[in-house]
Amino acid sequence: MKKMLMIVVLMVLAVSMVSATQFGVKAGLVMSKFTEDFEGVEPGVNTGLLFGAMIHMPLPALPLTIIGEANYIQKGSKFEESGDELFFNTNFIELTALAKYNILPMVGIYAGPSWAFTATAEVEFDGETVDLKDEIKGSEMSLNIGAQGKLGPILLDGRYNMGLTDMNDVSEWDQNLKTSSFIISAGILF
Repeated sequence: MKKMLMIVVLMVLAVSMVSATQFGVKAGLVMSKFTEDFEGVEPGVNTGLLFGAMIHMPLPALPLTIIGEANYIQKGSKFEESGDELFFNTNFIELTALAKYNILPMVGIYAGPSWAFTATAEVEFDGETVDLKDEIKGSEMSLNIGAQGKLGPILLDGRYNMGLTDMNDVSEWDQNLKTSSFIISAGILF
């Protein structure tokens, strides 16, 4: 009898979650840089884009929403010395899992991890591009902390994305290649 009651309760919760689930798309601006100097040169901000898909699953009777995202995201850093600029650009396919607490019906704060898989990595300097995909690790893990506003089906989002793993895969380099990013984006839920 207890098992049957538990199964019924779980089925009711699952049906209510599925009925409230929303899918959407998003796009935004990424401002990122490496967290440490590279051979004595201070890293600067590199601007990139983000676009992807998302799913929002509100938990019944709680002010919590589980958010899953799959994004294409551009990160990197800019280095400038003696008037010369070098851009370190990395492009990732990033999977994100977030837990959002709704502090108001239209405003929530969230946190959660993301796993990014390297699509491309290159350095631009003096009009030339060098592929560095073999010199960095194939993935990066990050922590996201942010806030999200909802106006009907429109979402406005701001987050800080802190790289937790060193992407450097070359033993001769004595630098940590961890990214620090601020991301602003807008999306629509269907």
